[in-house]
Amino acid sequence: MSSEKTRLQLIAAAKRVFIREGYENTTMSDIANESGNGRRTLYMYFDSKVEIYQAVINLELQKIIDALNEISAKDIPPQQKIVEVIYGRMTILKEAVYRNGTLRSGFFRDIWSVQHFRKDFDSKEKKILMNIILEGKTCGVFNVQHVNLMATYIQYCLKGFEVPFIRGQVRLGHSGDEVREEIQKMIYGALGYNEKPE
Repeated sequence: MSSEKTRLQLIAAAKRVFIREGYENTTMSDIANESGNGRRTLYMYFDSKVEIYQAVINLELQKIIDALNEISAKDIPPQQKIVEVIYGRMTILKEAVYRNGTLRSGFFRDIWSVQHFRKDFDSKEKKILMNIILEGKTCGVFNVQHVNLMATYIQYCLKGFEVPFIRGQVRLGHSGDEVREEIQKMIYGALGYNEKPE
């Protein structure tokens, strides 16, 4: 078995144990047993439970980035693309959190710890946002002076919406279409959207 395949097998085993037992109750021995490998093999790839937990989180976050890259590669106008990326991001993140069982409670309880793990994700996400904003600016549909700064502001807003969106507090009796429409209005306002570029 290749070293990358073994590493991925260990991450998958760790994820199953974290989901079943929770992060706090999981030991490196539990992960080694779940994977069918010995502790020695596990420690060849990961120095600690924190490190393998980070690998689990990073794998989940990379799935989100891959989905966002797929959306941003669509041949659609930038004003449609930015809304699809933002709404898609929130929906995909919510699905990832709920798919991961007891990791969900850890996400809500210790959001700042997860934030610590997501520096690479944040960097990739910001690049996606910047590319779409620049595309819209170049087309004349977005009136933005500082693309980098605007991408940073949007990203911080999205982070603030994460927990309420995942918990369903953002909807408050409204349909998904209504929420999407209001997100679109907010984003278009921030980007100085011009429906009829000159």
